[in-house]
Amino acid sequence: MIKALLQKLPAQVALGISVIGLVFSPVANAQLIRQDFEGNFSRIQVSPFLTNTSPENSNYSGFVLFSENGNLEDWQVNVDGLDLDLDPDSTLGGGFGPALVPTISFDLSSPSDWDLSVDFGIAFDAPRFTLERDASEITFMGELGLAGSYTYQDSATTINQTATSVPEPGTVLGILVVGGLGLVVKLKY
Repeated sequence: MIKALLQKLPAQVALGISVIGLVFSPVANAQLIRQDFEGNFSRIQVSPFLTNTSPENSNYSGFVLFSENGNLEDWQVNVDGLDLDLDPDSTLGGGFGPALVPTISFDLSSPSDWDLSVDFGIAFDAPRFTLERDASEITFMGELGLAGSYTYQDSATTINQTATSVPEPGTVLGILVVGGLGLVVKLKY
């Protein structure tokens, strides 16, 4: 009796996997877009309290990696003159209390028009940084609570874009459909 049950179980499991795969298996692949950027920022605005701590010009570099539907997968922004090196693992403080973890938002209008915001809690006087791309222009804004803000811009940014197609999770399930149906057929015959 146990032997007969074990012989039927793999076919039922394989059939279950096949049904799940059929339900969740779209045909298309997703596309990831990576944009590497670099250049030289020129300061276009600064609050009086920040004049001496923000340079007139600064080299910068970074990248954003996002899916075609606007999901941000990875990113990094480095602004040399401000000693800023921001990435998904960035935190602020932590000396006398818990480290602040930023809220990240990414708004994609098109591959050449997007905004990345890194907010450490501007409502509580912690900084918020915003990077905006509009065609070949990049603008970087820092809001530092009561100290004020600064804005840098580069209208001749060097941007390199690459796109990679990756299978969506449903495609992997689609492969399980074929394998599961094959196992059912093999076990039945």
